Amino acid sequence: MTWFYTQMVQMHALLAWIGIVFFLIRGMAVLLEAAWEMDDRVRLLVFGVDVLLVISGLSLWGALQYSPLREGWLAAKLIALMLYIACAHWAMGRRALRLPGYVLGLLALGYVMGVSYTRSPSLGL
Repeated sequence: MTWFYTQMVQMHALLAWIGIVFFLIRGMAVLLEAAWEMDDRVRLLVFGVDVLLVISGLSLWGALQYSPLREGWLAAKLIALMLYIACAHWAMGRRALRLPGYVLGLLALGYVMGVSYTRSPSLGL
């Protein structure tokens, strides 16, 4: 179990960082109206990383028998993750006011990462 846990945590963390970098780069490309930001290959790559991130997260959740009803930090992380998804969708859309969605998405991502490291909804404050 220790080997599985260590490898899965490392993979999950790596995928999270890759997802963050993709959001940073792609969000800036959308804001600057780059020609490639909605390229199908880029979108497929981002989708693949997101799917693997969800699978690794759910695997850890199941293996460790976590429950958002028992662990407040996990509930806070899941709520912030839903907020990030909504903001990222807003930021990548083809409508006006994408910048606020991008900034809120970055803030939500920062909170998700902070909760992941501290295991505290208040970020250990």
